[in-house]
Amino acid sequence: MDVIAWLVIIAVLTVALIAVGLAPRLKRDNLRRQLEGGGGSFAAVGIGFDAVWRPSAEDARATWEAQVELPAPAPTPGDKGRLEEGRIVIEVDPRD
Repeated sequence: MDVIAWLVIIAVLTVALIAVGLAPRLKRDNLRRQLEGGGGSFAAVGIGFDAVWRPSAEDARATWEAQVELPAPAPTPGDKGRLEEGRIVIEVDPRD
C-alpha cells in the first residue's frame, strides 16, 4: 500500500477512537438537555412537520403539553405574603 492509503487508515482510526472516547460525554449532555426540556435544535422542525403531515401527532403533543403544564393560581385581592423582596411569589400545592 502507498503512503496515502496508510494516512487515510490512520485518520479513520483516529476519528473512531475520538468518537468512542467522547460518546459518554455526548450521551450525558444529550440526556441533560432532554431532562431540562430542550428538544434540541431540530425540535421545532419536527413539530412543524407534525402539524402539516401528521395532525394526529400534533393533537397528541398539544394534549400532552396541556396535561404537563401546571397553571399558577391567580392572586386574589385578600392574599397576603405574595411579595418577597419586590418579587411576586406563587406557591403551588403539589396535591392540587
